[in-house]
Amino acid sequence: MNLRSVIKKLKDLFSNSLFNVKWKCLNCGKEIFEEKAFCEKCYEKLPFNDKIICAHCGRQVVAPENYCTTCKGKLTSLDCCRSFFVYEKPISTLIMRFKYGNHKYLVDYFADCLSKIYFKYYFNADFFVYVPMTAKSEKKRGYNQAKLLAEKLSQLTEVPVIQCIEKVKETKRQATLNREQRLKNLKDAFRVIDKKVVKGKSIVIVDDVTTTGATANYIAVRLKKAGAKNVSLITVASTPPIDRY
Repeated sequence: MNLRSVIKKLKDLFSNSLFNVKWKCLNCGKEIFEEKAFCEKCYEKLPFNDKIICAHCGRQVVAPENYCTTCKGKLTSLDCCRSFFVYEKPISTLIMRFKYGNHKYLVDYFADCLSKIYFKYYFNADFFVYVPMTAKSEKKRGYNQAKLLAEKLSQLTEVPVIQCIEKVKETKRQATLNREQRLKNLKDAFRVIDKKVVKGKSIVIVDDVTTTGATANYIAVRLKKAGAKNVSLITVASTPPIDRY
């Protein structure tokens, strides 16, 4: 093991032990000495997605509707999408830390949130899949946050994780692109590894954030072409409909 690997392992150990949800607030780090994830002040700021939502994509909306401005005519291959939070601070900050800052200790809390969504909406999946990364990208980051979420969620729900889809081409960050660019960016980026595993199954895709939903929808397209019965998506948070920006 080289010096860089040793340093990385020490960093991971420090990061995952410093913030223990049993005695520190996940957001501000304040000592709370209780088995709670947040102090009272930070908890009050959490943007729970527990108000009116789009019946299809699960985003927070002003009035009930079957399809909101973000998903209407677009997320046609996803049967249902749900998220626990609205993608606003402080959750958006925590997700960024989890995704890019090596704060992997957050997986326990986020997966617990996903399990609540899973049982609340009776998804009854045959198995989970997570949004894959290329080997190069995963090696560069050191982990795939969606994989960590899916594996922890599997422990909480006893639903297996079967990664039957892989990413075969590098893509630009979807967040930097408009809808047309996102679709072009995703073309031929994913493929189903084993069609026999997929055929006739109900599958739930696990990820951290739903923005436009283009990536998950493209994966759903590939899974349904391989014979999947239905494909849904659950995420920790979702951005509001585009007409709110």
